[in-house]
Amino acid sequence: SRLRGYDSVFDYLLDEQKVDRTLYNRQIDLIMTELAPHMRRYAKLLQQVHELDEMTFADLKIALDPDYDPQMTIDGAKELIGEALAVMGTDYQQTALRAFSERWVDFAQNIGKSTGGFCASPFGVHGYILLSWTERLSEVFTLAHEIGHAMHFFLAQASQPYLACEPSLYFTEAPSTINEMLLASALLKKQTEPRMKRWVLSSLIQNTYFHNFVTHLLEAAFQRDVYQRVDQGEQLQAADLNAIKRDVLQSFWGDAVTINEGAELTWMRQPHYYMGLYPYTYSAGLTLATVASKGMEIEGGQAVQSWLKALKAGGSVDPLGFARLAGVAIETDVPLRETIASIGSIIDQISQLSGD
Repeated sequence: SRLRGYDSVFDYLLDEQKVDRTLYNRQIDLIMTELAPHMRRYAKLLQQVHELDEMTFADLKIALDPDYDPQMTIDGAKELIGEALAVMGTDYQQTALRAFSERWVDFAQNIGKSTGGFCASPFGVHGYILLSWTERLSEVFTLAHEIGHAMHFFLAQASQPYLACEPSLYFTEAPSTINEMLLASALLKKQTEPRMKRWVLSSLIQNTYFHNFVTHLLEAAFQRDVYQRVDQGEQLQAADLNAIKRDVLQSFWGDAVTINEGAELTWMRQPHYYMGLYPYTYSAGLTLATVASKGMEIEGGQAVQSWLKALKAGGSVDPLGFARLAGVAIETDVPLRETIASIGSIIDQISQLSGD
């Protein structure tokens, strides 16, 4: 990085994202200090519900209600996603539903097929979505997420020239995760059964927020510590990386979770470390999505139009510009604090529905 004229590896890697270190550090610091108490509370709830003598790192991904796994057909998924995206307006909704009628999605399970969900968006065509459908409602969230990516690039490519349609990594997860928020909202509005409500809310915490605000954010905190030491001239070995990872996990989970032996090795499995400062952007995108989706509930059409304008901007704006178009003031800590408070509120609701 210094050979290229940058003061540090952080300045070098953040320059490509058009982000300054204030935004980067705030995202990590606030979540590590202010989200941690909420997630510790959720870990204790899991321990209580499952009557565990000890809550360990290995138990964190256990479902709150493992026996409740709602099923869903592809046709049912199309209907649900259509309902959820109606708030975005007819043009967005109907274009998104073309994913079903025009076969944008590879649903089939095949031997050797890549796991998870993914969307590739070649210029001037439409998105191609990969996932393995197993008839579960949880996969509708994955599908809505990937359709969000497809729609972002569809709108950006239709509005921007080739060289200006690729967005900054900082907000690339916002258009996808907002669809998860809208889907959850649509499901909650039509449900009266407490068990189903708890399932939807716990899906938001255990999947949407845990993935973006915990798993990847803890990777980001680890990555920042590693790069700081490298910037200072330290030469790190595997044992050093293990110690850094364990310290990050222990700092976040405190005495609510026992960190199993071997948990410190999880840094080895993450390919995102070879993609620059990518891990922290998951929480950044979901922060934008959370605040924008709440704005849509309150303001309606005006907030929706602001969001669509931001999507169409593609890579022609930097993260601050995208956020301003969307009506989210990320130059302050208010959106992130609002999002953390929202996560705490969801955990409160789950606790109440669990009879706590």
